[in-house]
Amino acid sequence: MGASMPVAAEPGFAVLQLAAGARAAALGQATTALVDATAAAANPAALGVGRTTALSHTQWIGDVRHEHASSTWGSVDGGRYGVELLLSHAGDLERRVGPTDQSLGAFGVYEWTAAVAWSRPLGDHLRGGINGKYARQSIDTESASGGAVDLGLQYSDGPWWLGAALRNLGRMNNLSRQATELPLQLSLGVATLRGPLLLSTDVHWTRDVDTTVHAGLEYSPRTHLLLRAGYQSADTRNLSLGLGVCTGPWRVDYAYAPFSSGLGQAHHLSLVWSANGSAKGDR
Repeated sequence: MGASMPVAAEPGFAVLQLAAGARAAALGQATTALVDATAAAANPAALGVGRTTALSHTQWIGDVRHEHASSTWGSVDGGRYGVELLLSHAGDLERRVGPTDQSLGAFGVYEWTAAVAWSRPLGDHLRGGINGKYARQSIDTESASGGAVDLGLQYSDGPWWLGAALRNLGRMNNLSRQATELPLQLSLGVATLRGPLLLSTDVHWTRDVDTTVHAGLEYSPRTHLLLRAGYQSADTRNLSLGLGVCTGPWRVDYAYAPFSSGLGQAHHLSLVWSANGSAKGDR
């Protein structure tokens, strides 16, 4: 059985290397230090304040799609909580045995996680967080399950935020004869807000993947508009662009990220709702 998949084979569950949501994609995945409705996916210590809900869809390259749903709640100075669901799926992949042009039919690949996150103050400016997740993987008729934990820290002082996260610390059961290796990742990030301009930068060390540098810029020329750009030193993608439009408690985010080597482009769309009356975020 063989198929050409536009995701990394080593390690598996490549979608877990990505921060969720169109805002994160537009900022080049430089979100370890940032608070947002989908922050648990990047750093469980940076959960959003108050009640927020976010839904995201990603049209990845090839036939790969990502779906993400999350909800957070909690206070400024106390505990914060979050739940999230993540699904990566691809269908109609051709099955072959050995190098041949003759297809033996089609199959699908499904990877999903369900997670619960919690963060609490560790000092006047420091928060810690933990995210526990159940993972499930299905390829054709084979399936496997497992679990992982994310750990995070976030320090804030005035217009500065610092973040650190250790993600995907866990394991999977055997899929057929071998277990999929989760993408263990250490991320360090710093962000600052200067008037209408937000700047962020990250460094990601991922097991069996080259170290990557990430940078993002978010500019608010008007109350209801956010313009974004990002860069990352990944092998197949570098630049990204996006925007956010806010109206009352709602925010719609879009991001565009082209790939090199003729792989195409990714499109990300998110809808964010905030109960505090402003979905612009803690920027």
